[in-house]
Amino acid sequence: MAKDMPQPDGSIPQKPTLFQTVGAMVAGIIAVKLATYVITTLWRLVTREDPPQIDQAVPAAKKAAWIALVGAASGAARQSARDLIKPPQSGPA
Repeated sequence: MAKDMPQPDGSIPQKPTLFQTVGAMVAGIIAVKLATYVITTLWRLVTREDPPQIDQAVPAAKKAAWIALVGAASGAARQSARDLIKPPQSGPA
């Protein structure tokens, strides 16, 4: 993408600062930790049992549901925190 190519709103994209880059990284880590904690707590409240461990003998569907839930929640939390501090610089995909 050309350096001076304007955004859809007409503005010229700015390079993120070091503070934004480091802040986005730290916020992403904190968001993932928080999301994992919240999802684990909700799982325990809803199912009345601990989340399945990798070496635990439980049905495959339960493990798949847990992995999908944690993966989606942590990914969305990390991306949201990152976008809040360091907004995307390119136009629509």
